[in-house]
Amino acid sequence: MKTGKFAAAIVLVALLTILTACSKAGTAQNSKPEIFQPAQSVQNIDRNEAMNAVKNMIRMDYTKYKIDLINGNFEYQGNQYYQFLISDKSESIEPSIIVSKHNGTVLCYYPDDTVTQVYQDGVFKSKC
Repeated sequence: MKTGKFAAAIVLVALLTILTACSKAGTAQNSKPEIFQPAQSVQNIDRNEAMNAVKNMIRMDYTKYKIDLINGNFEYQGNQYYQFLISDKSESIEPSIIVSKHNGTVLCYYPDDTVTQVYQDGVFKSKC
């Protein structure tokens, strides 16, 4: 009788272990991917910090390319940004890059007044 109770307890523990492991695995598979957030959330950044945020996000050889501030007071959907243009010696690379003055978020800005994350842009995604 003791061995029957012992065997039943072992089976019960084994089933609970399997169910617990399966429920944790299911949770991991069903979790949503994380939404992109800037690496550092900085409040009220200046022009140099914004330029460094661009360089950290878009990894290029900046001895061959330069970043020019084209608008220090760019406004998009009620938020303030710095607007930059990356260029080589002969031409600029579109789209322009905007950096939030509030939190340092780096985005691509297109002439049709739309924005995307830098890693989603066809030009810059291989450089992130």
